[in-house]
Amino acid sequence: MEGILKIVGDGGAKDDFMQAVNNGLPQTDVDATVVNIVNFLLYAAGLLAVVMIIVAGVKMTTSAGDAGAVAKAKSTIIYSVVGLVVVILAYAIVNFVIGAMN
Repeated sequence: MEGILKIVGDGGAKDDFMQAVNNGLPQTDVDATVVNIVNFLLYAAGLLAVVMIIVAGVKMTTSAGDAGAVAKAKSTIIYSVVGLVVVILAYAIVNFVIGAMN
């Protein structure tokens, strides 16, 4: 009988189920989860902007003097830099707002 009580526990099946569900998972609140998701998306967007700058630089280097290809690569670099600035500002704004709320 003592072994059965250890399995069921004092709080019943619901407490055991919740303990099994939460076992090994970190306990975080909603705003920390939102900050983590937003930061991940902003890091991904920043990484994409840097990759696009590199790709545009390679296209410009390998354009072999084609004016159209150089212009296209320049516009890609300009748009990527603008996107990177937007990402940096969004990161600063999100972290400022979350910090002000706490």
